[in-house]
Amino acid sequence: MTESWTALAWGIAALGWFVALMLVLAWQRARAGNGPDAPPPNGGIDPLSKLPDRVRFLDATAREVNRSQRAGHPLSVLLIDAGQLRWFNQHYGYDGGDRLLRHVSSACIGCVRDFDLIGRFSHKEFTVLLPDATLADARLAAARLEAAITANSITLKDGRVVPVTVTIGIATLENETDTADDLLIAADHALTRVRSAQAADA
Repeated sequence: MTESWTALAWGIAALGWFVALMLVLAWQRARAGNGPDAPPPNGGIDPLSKLPDRVRFLDATAREVNRSQRAGHPLSVLLIDAGQLRWFNQHYGYDGGDRLLRHVSSACIGCVRDFDLIGRFSHKEFTVLLPDATLADARLAAARLEAAITANSITLKDGRVVPVTVTIGIATLENETDTADDLLIAADHALTRVRSAQAADA
């Protein structure tokens, strides 16, 4: 009888160790699936604008910064602020805000070159990376883009037509040691200066 109880105890202990091992393996797989190298659940695409999301855009920007620095080519970026988004959401509901964002993303897609990179940078900001573009080139691209965005108004679900405005910050890769973050921070600072100038003129 003692031997039977001993065998049963060992069996229960072995089963416990087996269950614990399975739990540890499952936890490790879950951690690996949520790690920095795991593919995002949406494939890196923003579901509303159908553009690369922030993470995917930043990855592409880091590679392009490295390529431009090695080749000695210029690289510029546009940071487009759909500043009306909150106002659209408040006055026309989230459907109105969504229409604004899709309008801006569509204009970006229609204005850029085949090898330019576009992304949804934040809830109301879009980015366009311009390889082989100087600051002068980027200013021309920004002017074309702003004209395309503002040339067409947004038609709401109820038929009302609402004009669109945007603010664009422009920056160019300055130094060999600059990173993708440096480039985008410079564009954000430029965007802030444009907003300040617009507020002063208002």
